Amino acid sequence: MPEKITETFKGSAIIYYKGRDMGNCSSAELTYEVDTQVVPNYRGGGGNFDADDNITAVNLSIGITSLNIANTALLNAASVTPITGTTVTAAPLTVTAYDRLLNVEHIIDTAATVTITDDTEDPGPVTIPRVDPDDGTINYIVTAAGIIVPSTSIISENDVILITHSVPQAYILEALQTFGEEGEIVIDGLNDRNGKRRLIRCWRWKPSPTGVSAITTEFADVAVAGQLLADNTKGEGKSKFWQAVMTA
Repeated sequence: MPEKITETFKGSAIIYYKGRDMGNCSSAELTYEVDTQVVPNYRGGGGNFDADDNITAVNLSIGITSLNIANTALLNAASVTPITGTTVTAAPLTVTAYDRLLNVEHIIDTAATVTITDDTEDPGPVTIPRVDPDDGTINYIVTAAGIIVPSTSIISENDVILITHSVPQAYILEALQTFGEEGEIVIDGLNDRNGKRRLIRCWRWKPSPTGVSAITTEFADVAVAGQLLADNTKGEGKSKFWQAVMTA
């Protein structure tokens, strides 16, 4: 019989999903949903005569502070498509109104040169300076998302302008496109108080979309929750859900 030792726990871990290091994770919680059926005690004194627990769900929630591309996609069930650095040439934008964002297709590299011209065909497009060299009037404002034309600009409403700009290396995430994803979770844990290892393997984790804060004044810490599904390939005496190995 194992010796009974009082042991406190203050832990940390590296968590792997499908073999990928998920980065800095603040928590990992395994919980159960239990449907308990009882037989009341009819012999006096109250309480129950018997009880039976039925596990209706096994859950794993992981707190994530590393909001990289892969984790952001996981939080939003998103597909990921890489964009290689390229140049967009003479893409048309219609000035539908002053002081409104005119969206570009992907993203503008604001550290590189952005050129705006009119759409004149003969003798050819005329470059419009961002700042008028004579009176300092701002003709357009460049953002990563597109162009804003102020009311003081020489560009008129309903004009068509042509934009040439660089697109930096980036990734496109299309939200809610990868439902049904699942994989193995490995939690390589450590009790920081005594250095003992705690290794947990979860066979089939199916995460649910959680979302993410687009604006926050604090460091982001987002929990992605999911169910541990039964792995029916596990034999007699083996858990179909998860296994732990703890050093003595």
